[in-house]
Amino acid sequence: MSSQKFTNALASSHAHNKQLLLVILAIVFLASFGIYFAWRQPKAVDIHIATDLRSGDTIRVVDGVAPINKSNVYSFGYYIWQQINRWQADGEKDYGQQIYAMQYFLTPSCQAQLKADLSKRHLRGELRRRTRHITEIPGFPYSENRVVSEGRDAWTVLLDMQVMETFGGSAVKDVFIRYPLRVVRFDVDRERNPWLLALDCFGSNAPARLNPADLNPAAAAANLKAPRLPGTVAPSSLPSDTSVD
Repeated sequence: MSSQKFTNALASSHAHNKQLLLVILAIVFLASFGIYFAWRQPKAVDIHIATDLRSGDTIRVVDGVAPINKSNVYSFGYYIWQQINRWQADGEKDYGQQIYAMQYFLTPSCQAQLKADLSKRHLRGELRRRTRHITEIPGFPYSENRVVSEGRDAWTVLLDMQVMETFGGSAVKDVFIRYPLRVVRFDVDRERNPWLLALDCFGSNAPARLNPADLNPAAAAANLKAPRLPGTVAPSSLPSDTSVD
């Protein structure tokens, strides 16, 4: 009788040990899955906050990537392009220095394009003793239709700018130009480019001169309305004109 009780107790102990083993295996599996899931999560999330938060904002992050609102894309394109076109004393020196200073915010193809433009202007004598600065045309500030999305990672920014140049202290250029700048995501060097964006120059488009009579800056300044812009960007939809330097 005692032998039977001992056998039953031993069988019960074995069954209990099997249950404990299954529980341990389940815990190990869940822990491994949890570690793998945590490892798969992004280590950092870059969020671009809209400049106007009066009505709040909702940001959806997918795989550690958050969308970039249009106002930030416009501000980036405007700032970098304005800096490149800032020749404070002598374009022969300043233009190349500005390209070098902004190199971390330019794609390699855009850098090559700007350096080619620098060489061309130098050979034509269009840089020596020239100053240059560009600014938004008064009355034509940012509006959402100035930024045309090309998917999640690229945009075309339509900048309507007033370009002013002087030579030896005398004004030699004062024109209105639309620059269709292409902006792309550019996660290459976070230390030197915290925006994680870059200018790709004009993509497949080209700048075009705007007719001052069509813009009517005085009326625009009074109404503070942005001009009607094309919904898609293509050379044919831009104002027709000769090549712009």
